[in-house]
Amino acid sequence: MPEETIYINEVLETMRTPNSEGRAVSFDISWRTYNKNSKTGGKHKYEENAKLVMQEKPIDPHSIYALKNFKASDKKKEVIKKNPNHYEHKTRNIRLENGDIKKIHWRYIETFNGKKVLY
Repeated sequence: MPEETIYINEVLETMRTPNSEGRAVSFDISWRTYNKNSKTGGKHKYEENAKLVMQEKPIDPHSIYALKNFKASDKKKEVIKKNPNHYEHKTRNIRLENGDIKKIHWRYIETFNGKKVLY
């Protein structure tokens, strides 16, 4: 049985397309690491329910969803202070399920939603 595949341009398009509520879609992704300075890497990373960091439409504070999922947070929102040049560096920031932000190089993505990525 052949393995399901997806092209990298479809992966990037799916990542940046918001859902019907204007929020980032969640996806499962695996990639390899690489450190250009020490020429080391190759560690395999896998994350479930990751989301692309993007500007989202604000949630109506009076909606039932907002009232059910309200979490008091004393942690300030993280602000990107300079232009990350994602296009030039071929990177994307993803928000992990635990709320951490991770920068990944899209050239090292191996699977996306269970499909092997082709370049």
